[in-house]
Amino acid sequence: MDPLTHVVIGRAVVAAVRDERRDRAVGAAAILGALSPDVDSAIAFAGWDRYVRAHQFGTHAIAGALVTATLAAALVAAVARRPWRRRDALTSSPPRFATLLAAAAAGAMSHIALDLVSGARIALAWPILDRRVSAPLVAMADPWFVAICVGGFLVLRTARVGRRAASRASIAAAAVVLSVKAALLVTALRRADMQPATVSAIEARWGSLTDWYVFERLADGVRASLVSSGGRPPIVFLTHPLAPDTRFVRASRSLDDVRNFLAVHEFAFASETADEDDRVAVMWSDLRYCGAGGCGVWVGGIFDRRGRAITQEVRVGRVVQRRPPPAPGDLEGQP
Repeated sequence: MDPLTHVVIGRAVVAAVRDERRDRAVGAAAILGALSPDVDSAIAFAGWDRYVRAHQFGTHAIAGALVTATLAAALVAAVARRPWRRRDALTSSPPRFATLLAAAAAGAMSHIALDLVSGARIALAWPILDRRVSAPLVAMADPWFVAICVGGFLVLRTARVGRRAASRASIAAAAVVLSVKAALLVTALRRADMQPATVSAIEARWGSLTDWYVFERLADGVRASLVSSGGRPPIVFLTHPLAPDTRFVRASRSLDDVRNFLAVHEFAFASETADEDDRVAVMWSDLRYCGAGGCGVWVGGIFDRRGRAITQEVRVGRVVQRRPPPAPGDLEGQP
């Protein structure tokens, strides 16, 4: 989910159960806690493929989110206990650390819940279990959900409604939207009556109350369909065949960027091309990153004609990350 919704819901969850006056330290802990699981975004600078693999585990598991919440609470506690003399000090009487930790933890758990309902697949029980779960009710930054959460909260605040009442009303409105979407999703899947596939995933269509995307991996390719709770038959709008398993495609699976990508992308496919310099590029994408104009994400590497890796390459939009291939010894025992 988008950062703004994380902040609003994380803050509202704490304010809904705590009768606050001027205690801004607790509010700061809730907000930082709500944003803290995304601290793993820093991994992207070392490689987007590393980040996308870690993002569904680590700080987005319950255990990891509690760790980041503890760090957020510690930061707020350190700031709140400084001898401020200005009028805008966080609080005149710093709250106990346990109170700040509870607020930060509530914010972090709201982050995990929002990511789940926006279609993220998260290993909640990691590191005990690697199984990922998802509840794809709304799209990322869905305008309906964002408008109700943010707009409702601001309107209630403008109307001089107490913070506690405003927060409870915002959470209730969000719960109603999610409940309606859940019922519509069940209806859409029942009416679609789609044939089972090897692997399938569901994502909500951005800006729509009734439509979802269904991604499937078949024996000879991957496909994406649009299903609706309104009774419209499923529409297959995107397909891609699976490339032949050539020696270059097999070699690409030894690259660590490809291994990271394939570990969390079930609808991946390879594209092999040769250039005039006698080099072969094998790049992987996933159908969820693709549209009529092409794919926005590619991960793979460049090989010489002997099949030796020259470089690893990650393309996310216009951003290109390159790094050397693993040393030959690093490939021993890899699939």
